[in-house]
Amino acid sequence: MTENKRADIAKAVFYMTTRHMISSDSKLGMYETKQEYLGFESIGINHLYRALDVLADFKDSLEKHLFNMRYNLFNSSVDVVFYDVTTIYFESQQEDVLRKYGFSKDGKIGSVQIVLGLLIDMEGFPIGYEIFPGNTFDAKTLIPFLEKIKKRFSLNRIIIVADRGINSRLNLLKLRELGFGYIVGLRLKSADGELLKEVFNPEGFVEIQTEAGLFKYKQIKHTFKVKDERGRTGQITDTVVISYSEKRAEKDRAERARLIQKALRLLESPSVIEGLNKRGGKKYIKAEGKRGYSLDEALIEQDSLFDGYYCVQSTEENLTAQQVLKAYHSLWKIEESFRIMKHSIEVRPVYHWTERRIRGHLVVCFLAFLFMRMLEDATDRAATSERIKEALRSVILTEFSLDGQIYYLKNKIDRVAKSLFRALKIKEPANITAREDFKI
Repeated sequence: MTENKRADIAKAVFYMTTRHMISSDSKLGMYETKQEYLGFESIGINHLYRALDVLADFKDSLEKHLFNMRYNLFNSSVDVVFYDVTTIYFESQQEDVLRKYGFSKDGKIGSVQIVLGLLIDMEGFPIGYEIFPGNTFDAKTLIPFLEKIKKRFSLNRIIIVADRGINSRLNLLKLRELGFGYIVGLRLKSADGELLKEVFNPEGFVEIQTEAGLFKYKQIKHTFKVKDERGRTGQITDTVVISYSEKRAEKDRAERARLIQKALRLLESPSVIEGLNKRGGKKYIKAEGKRGYSLDEALIEQDSLFDGYYCVQSTEENLTAQQVLKAYHSLWKIEESFRIMKHSIEVRPVYHWTERRIRGHLVVCFLAFLFMRMLEDATDRAATSERIKEALRSVILTEFSLDGQIYYLKNKIDRVAKSLFRALKIKEPANITAREDFKI
C-alpha cells in the first residue's frame, strides 16, 4: 500500500469514527455531508468502504496495539474484567453465515441479528470484542472469546465477572483450565439440594439494616459436580456468597404479580397460548389435558420462596463477601457500555450486508466507544457520553470570504467542549481563523 493510500485510509477511519461520536449516518450519508466537516472534503466514498475492509482485516492487530498502549505504556491494571453479550439486529429477514434469527435482547422479533461479546476493564474501558452468529447462546460465546483474547494479549491471570447467562459448569471448568478466575451469578432455582439448604438456613448470616430495609449475606464453600466435554464427571469447589435483600424481595414479588396478571389475561384467550414460549405470562400457565390450561399455583408458590435471594459464585478465596458482591454489582458498567454503543455511538442501524463490511463497521464503533470513554475520562467522568456528544456538536465554524481569502468565524462553544480542549491540551480555535492557518 502506498503512503498516499495509507493516509487516505487513516483519514477515512478518523472521519467515520468521529462522525459516530457526533452524528452517525450511513457511509453514503457521511460521504454526502463531508463538506460540513472541515478537513474531510477530499474523502471519496471508495475511501470509506476501503477503510472498512482494512479495519475488518486488521481488527485483531488493532485491538492488540490499543491494548498494549493502554495497559503497558500507561501501566494500567487489568486484573478484574467484565464480560457480557448483546444482540444487534438488522432491518432484514435474510439469513446468512453471520446474520441469523435468535433471541433478541432488544425485543426485536422477525429480524436477523448478530451477537456481540464485549470485555471491559474496571474503569469501563473496552478491551476487546468478538461477534458471533445471531443464534449463538450467551454461554457459548465466553470460552471462544477468552481463548482468542488470552493468546492475542498474552494475558496471565484475570478475574472474569459475568452474569448468570454465562454460568455453565463447563464454562467454569474451562476458565480454570485457562488460568482465569471468575465471579459469576448463580442460578439459584436450579441449584442442588445441599446448596439450597444453606440458602434457607437462617444461621451464619451477617445482617445489615439499610434505608431500603434488611440486607444479609453469608459466605460458604460449596462443591459442584461438573462434566467435561467428554462427559467425564468431576468436581470444583468454589466460594459462594448468599445474599438476601428486602428491597429485592419486593421487586421479585412485584415482577411475579405482573406475570400472574399477564397469565390470567392469556387464560381468557387460550387459543393463543400454545404458540407462545415460556417467557412472560406463559411461565405461570400449565397444560391441563388436551388444549386445556390453568394457572400453575404450585410454581407460583415455589418461586415465592426465592424472593430476595441471590447467589454469586467465585474462585477467589482471598476476597471477602463484600468484595465479591461489589465486583459483581459493578456489572452495570458493561450494561452502560452497551447503552452507549447502541444509543450514543449508534452502532445501529447497520447499513451493510456483507460480512466483511459488517465487521469493519463494528471496528469503527469500537474505536468511537473507546474514544468516547477517553473523553469521559478527560472530564473526570463529570460529563456523560450524551453530554460530550452535545459538546462536540457545539464546535461550529462559519465560513466566509474576504478579499479572496477564506476565513472561519468561531461560534459560541459549549463549556464542556471548552473543558475538553483544556484537558486534551488542544488550542481552541481563535474567534477568526484563516483557512490556511488550520494547515489542512
